[in-house]
Amino acid sequence: MRKPFISVIIDNYNYARFIPDAIQSVLTQKEFTDFEIIIVDDASTDQSRRVIEAYQKQDKITTLFLPANRGQGYAFNAGFQLSQGDWICFLDSDDIFFEDKLRHVAEAATTNPHAFLIYNQGHYADKNLNIGEVFPKQLPEGNLSKLLYKTSETLLPPTSFLSFNRKFLKKVLPMDPFLTRIDADFPLQIWAAAMGDVVAIKKPLGLYRLHGNNWFTNDDFLKLDLDMLQHLMLRTEKAFYYINSRVGELGIQPIELMRQRFYLRNLFIFGHINFINYLAFTLANGNFVNFRDKWQFFKFGMERRKRFITQKAIEC
Repeated sequence: MRKPFISVIIDNYNYARFIPDAIQSVLTQKEFTDFEIIIVDDASTDQSRRVIEAYQKQDKITTLFLPANRGQGYAFNAGFQLSQGDWICFLDSDDIFFEDKLRHVAEAATTNPHAFLIYNQGHYADKNLNIGEVFPKQLPEGNLSKLLYKTSETLLPPTSFLSFNRKFLKKVLPMDPFLTRIDADFPLQIWAAAMGDVVAIKKPLGLYRLHGNNWFTNDDFLKLDLDMLQHLMLRTEKAFYYINSRVGELGIQPIELMRQRFYLRNLFIFGHINFINYLAFTLANGNFVNFRDKWQFFKFGMERRKRFITQKAIEC
């Protein structure tokens, strides 16, 4: 049996109400059929298993039901082990692909076979899939290592807009499941930017659903105070600890976490400092390569602030 060109890995935990939209969005791809779907359920306690089992007879679908909840990183590891595609598209089970997503990814992959990461734009959407604004606005591509080492940032979008070269994932997976229970896409973004080229598809190819249960938008997170911001900073430090624990193995240099810059940006995103202070900090920051990079970073913070405000409006 011939291997598919693209494998779509859908990770799910307690999203029985959303995952049919995710699965159907892949099954109904137009003009591209050379794909498989790997669904990894992370020991859901809702009706997810029953919903997923209804799709098991589909030729393109492989399912895996984990016996215990292990987190996103473990689900990525397990899904990748079952996959066969040359390129791996990740899809969170509360998001969806547009019908031309895989065609565009395949075209970009064929044109850029040595790239490690291809990403696309998308739209914010509410829980009923009412479409909102396009993001990200900043679309860096090529060799992002200079940006990464100067800023600790890649400015890349979340899981469902990311597609990885299998050759790259074979180098970095499996990940430590304990250190990647959430945000497992973050180390992959950082390593890809440090190790190879990144390609941007300048077109919205999916929906990122905001519904109040995303880690970024749950009730506790929306009530962020300074203690919670400190907790978020500690989580970022934990991620960078893991990222840097593998630099020798991966043949890259350690990546310094710009702690003050991360913390001040989060203060702005969640409304603890104002626009003027955030702008002044960005302009004064000496870690950036040039003014263009300063402006790019500033706009990235503005996008994240708008995303936070949008979600609060949706929840109200």
